Amino acid sequence: MKIPVTDEPNHPAPELTSQPEQPEESLPAVEEVPQTPEDHIEETPDPLQEARDEAARNRDLWMRAVADLENYKKRVVQERSALLKYKHEDLLRDLLPVKDNLERALNHCQEHAATEAILEGVKMIAKMLGDVLQTRGVTEIQALGGTFDPHLHDAIGRMPAEDHPPNTVVQEMEKGYLYHDRLLRPSKVVVSAAAARPEDETRHDE
Repeated sequence: MKIPVTDEPNHPAPELTSQPEQPEESLPAVEEVPQTPEDHIEETPDPLQEARDEAARNRDLWMRAVADLENYKKRVVQERSALLKYKHEDLLRDLLPVKDNLERALNHCQEHAATEAILEGVKMIAKMLGDVLQTRGVTEIQALGGTFDPHLHDAIGRMPAEDHPPNTVVQEMEKGYLYHDRLLRPSKVVVSAAAARPEDETRHDE
């Protein structure tokens, strides 16, 4: 088959026009920091130092625990010792009024000329009770004639006494007692007061 040939003129192909190249924007230069070999090695904790620190903390905790335990043992020993030393305190305190009444009965028998048998019986009972109290560590407070001590005496009154200095125990209304080194019952006493001066009495009369 034959291709028909036309007399149409051949048109030249359009030429491609190249556009002018745009200059690229220049980026700011980045200063490179020189790297050292140490930068490439990550810092890792020293296991030996960590073990030493933990051992020091554990030792401190152990020493505190030991100190607390020793203090606890000492406190328990002291409390137990005090409990054994003063274990009869309440009973002995309750026996003091019995001793007081026996002494009053003895004085009454002596003042009213009681029979010899009754007097000797009361003396014997009073002595036995006194010996029991003394064996258990109870001692009488010697208050009469001494200086008033608020730790041992209970002042129930004051009275002028020219022959005694102020704050002297001039009367003992009820005896006091110590249980070892602890106050079992204070002495009820009357304390001397300073005698009034003549000028004070004159002003009072005016």
